[in-house]
Amino acid sequence: KEVCCFYSWRRQLSGMKGAWKEMQQQAGAEGLPLVPGSRKTSGTNSSSRATDKGFQNSSVIDEESDVWDTGFTLREFGPKAIRVWLALQIVSLFFQFCLWSEVSDHLATYEGAIAAECSPERSRHGVCSGSTWSVVAWEDVVLQGPNWSNTQPVSFATTSSPPTFLLVVDPVSKAKGDLEPAAAPLPAEQVDELLDVRWNLEVTRTNPPHVGPTLKRSGSGQQALTFEDLSVEAQQAMATSGRVEWRAKLQPHRSLKTRYVIYVEDASTPHLAQITSSPQCAFGRSWKAFNQQHQGHNHRALAWSGFLLGWFLVIGGIAVFLVYRELATPTSSQYRFHLVVLAKFLLQDVPQQICIVLYVFGWYEASGLRCQLCLFNPEHCGAESPYHAANAVAFTCTLLSSMANQLLVRPVYKRSYTEDDYCMQESMRICGLCVSVLPFTTGIMWASRSVLPVPMFFHFVFAVPFFIGWVGIAGLLCVPVMVCCDEVCD
Repeated sequence: KEVCCFYSWRRQLSGMKGAWKEMQQQAGAEGLPLVPGSRKTSGTNSSSRATDKGFQNSSVIDEESDVWDTGFTLREFGPKAIRVWLALQIVSLFFQFCLWSEVSDHLATYEGAIAAECSPERSRHGVCSGSTWSVVAWEDVVLQGPNWSNTQPVSFATTSSPPTFLLVVDPVSKAKGDLEPAAAPLPAEQVDELLDVRWNLEVTRTNPPHVGPTLKRSGSGQQALTFEDLSVEAQQAMATSGRVEWRAKLQPHRSLKTRYVIYVEDASTPHLAQITSSPQCAFGRSWKAFNQQHQGHNHRALAWSGFLLGWFLVIGGIAVFLVYRELATPTSSQYRFHLVVLAKFLLQDVPQQICIVLYVFGWYEASGLRCQLCLFNPEHCGAESPYHAANAVAFTCTLLSSMANQLLVRPVYKRSYTEDDYCMQESMRICGLCVSVLPFTTGIMWASRSVLPVPMFFHFVFAVPFFIGWVGIAGLLCVPVMVCCDEVCD
């Protein structure tokens, strides 16, 4: 009887252990996320795992392998999601074409002004002398020695109101010893060794007498300097005599004999008051930038923007065609759509943001091409915004297309997630988004009141993605260094 009781108690204990094991397995399965279409372990495999490793869940989801230990893997897309992406790209291509047409028209307008106002017979030493400016002084002198006793005064008078003039200093040749510097060459024959020739310039108003500190400028090589006199004395002199008299003195830095060409251009445009009162344009800087002709940064920026935006239309069209072909092919590769989106992000979306920033700065800034055209046509002097309806849609579509790369990946499925896992995933998502739009946010942070209506507000809003984006770029640049250090340590 005791033996029978012992065996009966043993069978009950075994049954309790089996029930306890089954309860643990069910509790573990209920704690996992339910993922549709995910792979589950078969009964044979789960039984062998339970036998080898103790109490384990027989119905858990297999853990996925991530990409480069990031915790993310590639996402699978259905036909509906791909069609939405295609619709966005088609809309984006249309408005990008409108943007490219606008940039091309602006560039053609500026080139027309260059051709009309800066023809070879109106250019002197690489500086444009347009029809709305009159040369009031010209000096060709040889100077030597860094002292004010060896200077060349240039006297001239201006009739513009308010007094506004452009003073050009151009070192054209130099010589050693007792040799005389050669005569002024053509602009195409000037050499780069004259770019480091340094000099000081002092400008004083003689009639009416100058009040306050003397105007002093320093420079090297060829420089075109703008001066504006908004004083009450200058206004009274213009009202009484119709002119203001000036004297400029040039002092060289080096002891070598150097030949300088100095000349002054007075602004004679009839709408000078309208130009100087423009809320978005800086007349002095615009005049100087236009006089640099093809040497101005703004002109190069707009030219590059127009050229690259045309190529981006071709790249975007090719991407749309490839994705459409893949959508129409039932046996296409599963991840070929990912490759097209990634290639478009690198070859079009990011460079196009840079082109948009260059265009906005090159055309709408205070010394941009629009303000330079204001010198000749008062129609360009009014307020104009780069964010009109067509441009706003083009900018938005470009940013959305740039951020679409974040949909290519998703977090991997795991048996359990910690708070660190969630924090890392969200941080990488945010950092990826900020890096994707970094060229645009950087341009916003550098923009002035001429480009942004309320610059302080926009700087405050975009400061966070701007900072996170550059931190992300710094982190990406540090990854190779960390990998090399790990290999060295191993």
